[in-house]
Amino acid sequence: MTPELVETISITKEELLDSKIDERLAQQRNVGPGTIAPIAEEGRFRQFFFSTWFYLAVAGFIGALIGWAIIEPSYSDGVVFTGRVQQVASEEIEPHIRHMVISGVPVFIDTERTTVRGGEKNQISYTVDDLRVDSVVKLRGEPAQAPDGTYVIGAAAMVIEPSGTDAPSTIELAALASTHAAAGFAFFPIVGAFVGLLVGSVEGVICRTARRAVRCGLFGLVAGAIGGGISILGGGIVYGFMSGLVEDPLASGGAFTLQTFSRGLAWMLAGTGMGLGQGIALKSRRLLLNGFIGGLLGGLLGGLLFDPIALLLSDPAHLSGAESSRAISLAIIGAAVGLMIGITDMLTRSAWLRVIAGPLRGKEFSFYQTPIRLGSSPKNEIYLFKDPKIDPVHAHINKLRDTFELEDNESATGTLVNGQRVKRKRLFDGDKIQIGDSEFVYTTRDKN
Repeated sequence: MTPELVETISITKEELLDSKIDERLAQQRNVGPGTIAPIAEEGRFRQFFFSTWFYLAVAGFIGALIGWAIIEPSYSDGVVFTGRVQQVASEEIEPHIRHMVISGVPVFIDTERTTVRGGEKNQISYTVDDLRVDSVVKLRGEPAQAPDGTYVIGAAAMVIEPSGTDAPSTIELAALASTHAAAGFAFFPIVGAFVGLLVGSVEGVICRTARRAVRCGLFGLVAGAIGGGISILGGGIVYGFMSGLVEDPLASGGAFTLQTFSRGLAWMLAGTGMGLGQGIALKSRRLLLNGFIGGLLGGLLGGLLFDPIALLLSDPAHLSGAESSRAISLAIIGAAVGLMIGITDMLTRSAWLRVIAGPLRGKEFSFYQTPIRLGSSPKNEIYLFKDPKIDPVHAHINKLRDTFELEDNESATGTLVNGQRVKRKRLFDGDKIQIGDSEFVYTTRDKN
């Protein structure tokens, strides 16, 4: 007798432990083996891309860079100009303070703190005594108004330019000081506005809901700008007081730490307004709280990183200011705001839907307020686009005491829960919902 050939079926440990096996077995018990569809593998990249914390972080990152690119050409760490030395006092008017005149501007130099550089790539260190009348220098410093109404400047850094460099005979320091003050006032609101705009609108963009994207984006823009404006007052007081305790941030590790912490507090206040757009637009207290907490933590994190980055990227002459560190730190602040909003949402939500099939596969929808409408109309909280089997308002989810209930809206093709068509169904953790070609898994933090 010829032995029959037996086909061996191998099942790996990973396949045996796959949670989707239980879902398919439950479906099979309800509808029979003939209708079981193959288990769809969710790509890791798609899951990563549709993670709330990821796309909110990217949105904040891009928004901060846009804000930085707009304000940076008008902004500087103090006033910077190139002028010709007309007078250098040989005596100190106060201990370590020397006076000079550059293109008509009274300049005060701290002989112990003001850096004077020159030569190739500004690598050579000089002193005030090396400055000569008729030399051309590039200067950065903080302007101030004297009692008689004229403007003077305290030099933070100087570079001696090569001989033959042109320089104006007169500098209008008052105009430069006004431009510097205006750019400083606009800095926080502009950056906050664009972080708020993109963080607020990105959820609507991901879900292809233009109305929500525009509405939440505009509210985010306004809230971010207002938050940035408030931070100028509150953050300016905090930063001014704490940084006033530090004469030279680089003098010691403790001084640098205090300077870094004071800037972190200032940015923390600025960040609080950047994540409020969706909560205000959708009138959701949960979203509002998540945005507030995420923005606060993100602003603090980015602010704490500003000074270390500035120190790493600073040039020997200290004339370039902190352009690169501002761009990097602001991008980190924007990304941190979005990231912390997403993480806060993940930690505080009690129930959500995870899309396992359909155009939004990988996306998760948290339950902020009910009813939650599902359908092919973009006005729904969950917009299921490009599916002719889905009605404009196909179904909705309502709050039912300590859980949620799914109700079909008399749709043409019906709503399925675990493979069975339902009119109204209380949801339990792990329930699988199918509407047209889209499938969801209902998940709760406290398993029912």
